[in-house]
Amino acid sequence: MSAIAEALSWARAHGLIARSATQSSADAIFVTRLGHQAIQAGLTRVRAEARLSAGLHPAIERRARPQFLLGELEQAVFVAMKVVEIRVRALAGLPDSDFGIDLMNHAFGPSGPLTDQTALKGEQEGTRALFAGAYAVLRNPSGHRDIDYGDPAEAAESVATASLLMRVLDRIESRIST
Repeated sequence: MSAIAEALSWARAHGLIARSATQSSADAIFVTRLGHQAIQAGLTRVRAEARLSAGLHPAIERRARPQFLLGELEQAVFVAMKVVEIRVRALAGLPDSDFGIDLMNHAFGPSGPLTDQTALKGEQEGTRALFAGAYAVLRNPSGHRDIDYGDPAEAAESVATASLLMRVLDRIESRIST
């Protein structure tokens, strides 16, 4: 009985079940929409969606999260990284002819417009490698072939990585605007 009580408490805390408003008993419960989704798609998908419900960068939230919720995981990652690419280009003042990994290397290279010249060389290189590597691994593949995110958590974390890059760009924008 204790295990059942624990399971019910866990399911209620995670929004999978709720108290029934149509019953007078406090013990009357029903399976929520999220609970039905978990039954259909599995907890992995529900947990992946939960990762994206807390604190994404607003630009990523607006563009990529809807794609994810529609089940378009590959498109969500692609769009998230496209948002990063567009912002890097705009902040760096580079032309549309600069794109992809070359854009990241140019923007964050040793004399790049987004490079923090006061940072240690290792940090400068790390920032360049972070942006170029994320672009190469997360954006490039889906631009050239179908990517099957069999694990929704991987797709969610890829979108969250784009969100992190946008927050780094927020700091860079603040630095270069002063």
